[in-house]
Parts: sequence; structure tokens; C-alpha cells
Amino acid sequence: MTYSKRLDAGKGACLVDAMPCVMHGQSCSIKKKPIFDVSGLPCPDMSTAGKRQKRAGPTNAVYIAHGRWTTDSETPLILVECTKEDLDMGMMEDTHPDHDFYQLYSEPANVGFSGLARYRTWAIGAHRKHTTCLFDPFDLQERLTAAFQKHVKAQVADFLVGSKFEIQMEASSLALRRGIPFRQGQGDLRYLLSTREEDTRQKLDAKYIQRFGSLPALNSNLVYFLGDSAEYCSWSAHSDKIPTYRLNSRNSLCWLPTQKRWLTQKERLCSMAFPSVPEIANAMDVPLLGATDIQRAADLCGNSMHFTTCGIMQLISLSCFGPRGKGQGLGAGIVA
Repeated sequence: MTYSKRLDAGKGACLVDAMPCVMHGQSCSIKKKPIFDVSGLPCPDMSTAGKRQKRAGPTNAVYIAHGRWTTDSETPLILVECTKEDLDMGMMEDTHPDHDFYQLYSEPANVGFSGLARYRTWAIGAHRKHTTCLFDPFDLQERLTAAFQKHVKAQVADFLVGSKFEIQMEASSLALRRGIPFRQGQGDLRYLLSTREEDTRQKLDAKYIQRFGSLPALNSNLVYFLGDSAEYCSWSAHSDKIPTYRLNSRNSLCWLPTQKRWLTQKERLCSMAFPSVPEIANAMDVPLLGATDIQRAADLCGNSMHFTTCGIMQLISLSCFGPRGKGQGLGAGIVA
């Protein structure tokens, strides 16, 4: 089915009003009226790996469904996150005809996490009937970015929060999966790398020495992503940023030459700003996120928004837009 036909079909489809509810043992209404919707919509068809099919790709159905729901619900404010690679804003406007969009871009460095690459676009949608702009969201984002970057710059070395026990636990788990005898207490985990991973590590070591004239083990912010071949140079050597986590490579290793081990899943969560250690959880005043389930943590990192970035983009959305008629237009209600 072509995009235009699927779009027409989506507009004419009936929406489900109720679904079986386990808690109440009956069908309960799902016809809610949210005031603010935050969604991460599919990115495969927007990316190079997905051949940039955009609206012609199979994930257009998700955008159509999201648009139909928020349009019927007359959701006053929506925030959509997607990969930076050319979100099809034309499709967003087709599928969300009652919203005006403001497209912003952000990466973890904008909120103080300089040691991680995860560049994303965020589209704020303001309903024409119910919502008005109170302050320029682009201006507010610039002010917040300047403030964060002036005071906070968390680097790769700051994310290394794994305890010896947790490191050994992950090493034991990998040894079991790969059928390699586990060497209890050994800090150098190169013996657990596959032949391909070890070959990639050695080639990246050689490339680093050739390009920078120093030993990789002397750079505390150096990370190799061993899920790609050495030809791709998926490393932090130039940017000092951990390469973007990908869902389809959640079991691949991010190697730390200085530590002779990989990033633990808790450390990945920490780099994504999740409250996986008491210090972060206490600062956020939220419960500690359990991070000992290796697979669960891997799924979260590969398929989630950066926690702090998402919070800041919600803050920008809610600060810059309000109910129509309650403010005085652009600039009202914000104190610099």
C-alpha cells in the first residue's frame, strides 16, 4: 500500500475505545485526553541504514497512528523524538494536521554529558486551537545549553562506576555464553574477546598509535566499539565521545583500552543519565534504577532517549507553550 493510501486509510479507521484490563478484570476505556504527549517514533526509515525511505518505508504506519490519536484527542502539546538523520517533517505535518511544529536538535553534550554521542532531533507540536507560544523555544534551548556547558562536562572516565564485583559478574556471564573458562579475579579481560573482536581491537590500537603517536592505554576517554570492523573506526579517538549505542548491537562490547575491559551495562546506563548509581538517583530525588540485569540494561541503552536530554526537552516544551488565551503570546510568562 502506498503512503497516500495508507494515510487515507488511517484517517478513516475506527479508533479502539476500550481494551481488556488485567487490574479490573474487565474492558476499561483508553479514550483519554492527554495534555502532553512525549513519544519516540521509529527511526529506521529515516536513517542511512534504512535507505532513508522516510514516508515510503514500512514504519509510516506508526506515524499515521500517532497522528490520528493525537489529532482525535486534540492533544494540546506533543514532543516527538527521532534520529537526527532527516526526520520527514512533511510526513509529520501530514499525519498531525492540527499541530504547528518547532524542530530542535540536541545531543548529550548540551546537557553536560560530553562523553557520549547521541544526536537527536526533537519536534515540538503545538495544537493550533488549544496552544499558544509563550517564549521562543530555540532561544531557551540556547540559554540552557550555555549554562550546562559552562558548569558540567562529564567525560567517558566519569561514567566508569562499575564495582569489581559487577565487572567480574559480567565477565563471568560472557565467559559462560562463549564457553570460555572464567578466570576469577583477573582484571585483564582480553581473554574473553572473540577472534574477530581481538582482531578489531589490535587494528584500532595500531591505528591510534599511527595517528596520534601515543599509546591507547594513556587516553582515559578512549573507547572502541567492537561491534564494527576496524575499517569503520567506531571509536572516541577524535570526539572523546562513546559511539552512539544501537539497538541491533546491544550485545556488542565497548572496549576501554586503559582498563583492559569493556563498559559494563551499569556504566552504559550511567552515560545515558539513568539513575543507576545512588549519587545520580539522590540528586534527581528518584528511586535507584536496578542495573544488575545485563540484558535489561542493554535493551534500555539501545532503544531509549537520553534521560536528562529528554527531561530538558520536556522542560523547554512546557515552559515555552501554554493554553491559548492564558498568556499574551510570544515572550509572556518567562522571566530570564
